[in-house]
Amino acid sequence: MLKATIRIFILGVMFSSCRHDMDINIPPREPELVVEAYINNIFPLHNYVVLGRSLSFFDTSFENIAVSGALVTITEGDLLPDRSYRWNASTKRQLKEVKIPVIDTVLVPGVYFDPKLVSDPLNALRGVPGKHYLLEISVGNKHYSATTQLLQPIKIDSLTSGYHYNDDDDPTERLARLTVHYQDPDTIGNNLLYYWRARENRLSFGWGAMRNDRFANATDELTNGQYIRLTHSARFHVGDTVSYYLVHVERKIYNFWNSYNRARANGGPFATPVALANTISGENVVGAFSGFSVNRRRIMVK
Repeated sequence: MLKATIRIFILGVMFSSCRHDMDINIPPREPELVVEAYINNIFPLHNYVVLGRSLSFFDTSFENIAVSGALVTITEGDLLPDRSYRWNASTKRQLKEVKIPVIDTVLVPGVYFDPKLVSDPLNALRGVPGKHYLLEISVGNKHYSATTQLLQPIKIDSLTSGYHYNDDDDPTERLARLTVHYQDPDTIGNNLLYYWRARENRLSFGWGAMRNDRFANATDELTNGQYIRLTHSARFHVGDTVSYYLVHVERKIYNFWNSYNRARANGGPFATPVALANTISGENVVGAFSGFSVNRRRIMVK
């Protein structure tokens, strides 16, 4: 799940010849609404919205408090030539906190799904490549919104394994790396994310629970229109079956997840601050509505 990143800007000056102890008065900060929302074209179960409220900066758990009882809707539409949107009201779906038997037998507070996953799974919410989507959230008297687009899926020509080596901890365990082969689209502004399920995370749920490599392809300007053979640095066990997902996203979605991973790895709250590339509109809110256009492959690692 996405965690809030709370930033404090502190200017510190150090002198080798002296030391000063200072008391810093940090004013209280209003908690932010944290939004993690997805729409994709393949997995209705993975179209969901997670809402949380960030805790105090000094809370040691650094987790979010689930936000229940919100009004959450997703509407499909089109982008017009004048750059305005035409939203199709007949497609609006309200997402609710419902029990999803394939995930758990209990209701998970703050996680919103299309109820049709339970009552009519064949007609549950599924994104359509080429369409735009509007996310609207109401929490009390506050309102939030975001838009995202599903680009066209990128065809995976092949997925191969190789570059074998032995596990340092268990020399009898053979490991390998995966290489994905595909043609990058000849358009500027799209980017790719890479996800997979393997032995370690096969039974976990959600995009955040998948293993990933978001930075291997850098920005689109460096690879635009080229044929790509990308070898991941992650280790895969020989004999394991891997479900692999090539995810085509807008630049703003890539930028958000890029900034999120930089913030998560920046060394703590007193390190150089990293601002999240937020895509949600509203007051005191952070997060993203991610349109994931997915293509998938399965491979037995050899």
